[in-house]
Amino acid sequence: MSRSIFSKLLLSHIAVILISTITLGMLMTFLIRQHVVENKRDDLMQKGSFAIALMSPALGEGRMPSDATLKILGDLVGSMMWLSDRDETILAGKPPERWLKKGAPPDVAAKSNELFAGTPQSWVRTSHHQADPSIVIALPVPGMQTPTALFLYAPITGVNKTIDALEQLLFYALLLGIAIAAAVGLFMSRGLTKPIAAISRAAHNFAKGNYESRIHITNDDEIGSLGNTFNNMAASLAHTEQNRRDFLANVSHELKTPVASIQALTEAIQDGLVTTPEQQQRYLNSIVSETHRIDRLIRDLLDMAQLEAGELGIVKEKINLALFLPAELEKQTPLLAEKNLFLDTKLPSFLPAVWADPDRLAQVLLNLLSNAIRYAPANTSIGISIHPDGSSMIAITVSNRGHGIPAADLPYIWDRFYRVEKSRSRKDGGTGLGLAITKKLVVAMGGDISVKSIPEEETTFTFTLPVVLAE
Repeated sequence: MSRSIFSKLLLSHIAVILISTITLGMLMTFLIRQHVVENKRDDLMQKGSFAIALMSPALGEGRMPSDATLKILGDLVGSMMWLSDRDETILAGKPPERWLKKGAPPDVAAKSNELFAGTPQSWVRTSHHQADPSIVIALPVPGMQTPTALFLYAPITGVNKTIDALEQLLFYALLLGIAIAAAVGLFMSRGLTKPIAAISRAAHNFAKGNYESRIHITNDDEIGSLGNTFNNMAASLAHTEQNRRDFLANVSHELKTPVASIQALTEAIQDGLVTTPEQQQRYLNSIVSETHRIDRLIRDLLDMAQLEAGELGIVKEKINLALFLPAELEKQTPLLAEKNLFLDTKLPSFLPAVWADPDRLAQVLLNLLSNAIRYAPANTSIGISIHPDGSSMIAITVSNRGHGIPAADLPYIWDRFYRVEKSRSRKDGGTGLGLAITKKLVVAMGGDISVKSIPEEETTFTFTLPVVLAE
């Protein structure tokens, strides 16, 4: 419990209230004490000056007031009162019993010079013999042949009682503050830690393999943002995990089919079921075809892995499309003839050079053209066109007629192993990686690729490449 965020928040909240209250109490105690002392000092200064004014006529005639007179005046002003000379000799009145007649205390001796130079003095005396501190006022008496001062001594009655009452009040206020702080801290801490605990539970469930684990937080603050981030992360990881599983399942299936075919054909030859040279040649051709299929899948998997890891080297150089494109299109002539297809090229009279990797650009064109040929009906055309795309890019378009791609499938055709018609794609020899690799290659060369499809009419792939600008 002591290590939980909830307990730390609650204890820190109470600690702040406790420290604040104690600090405030100490400050208030100090200020009240100072206020009482200053008020008493000012009051005694005024009354001492008044007493000197009353005694001035008699003192001017050389007559000292009697002890009784000073006692009466002292009672009127609320203090003990006496007259003393520079040698600390008591001339009239009676000081406190513990006031020394000779060799005055250090605080009196330290202020004697300034006092008898005409400057009133005051100080506070504390003693373990009395509960309250006392204030001493010393006023020089003018017009005397012998330097004389009037002393007033008064305990600051009630200061300790006031402080005790204040401390008691603050103590009760502290208890009440702690109780309220505990209640408020409990509510606030619960409100803060409850969603964090929910995130922790969801993360724990997610770590155990429950990829559907989510949290429901409506807070419009940092914790709510954390919850949304967790949900987004969980969805992304769940999608990644599903892709991983699908990837392994698809790779296993893609390898299983040709391996099973090779095994069956080889066993047929091995068991002597193939007797004529024509059958043997046909079986061997099928085995070679299946090994080519496995080879294509492995190469595509290696390309995809390198592209996703950023390890596939792209070496860009100037490519003259006027020479490069016809050579690549010529390679597709056998496949076009096999399905009675023909090319419908629309090329401008001037083809600018582009920045691209020639091997990877050839791979992109091969993927798009073979894909178009695979799904184009017989006796139709494959369209090839080039046009500018802004001032620094050029667009190359590959189109074919046919069934097209449903709109619901268009966002996913760049995913690995995604097929619109799975059985048909496998029969036609596709690995399900061509478009995913094509997109990553085009992006790696500084371009982009998009697709538009009208079902039962036409499908068009368009990719862009950076143009070599004239210097």
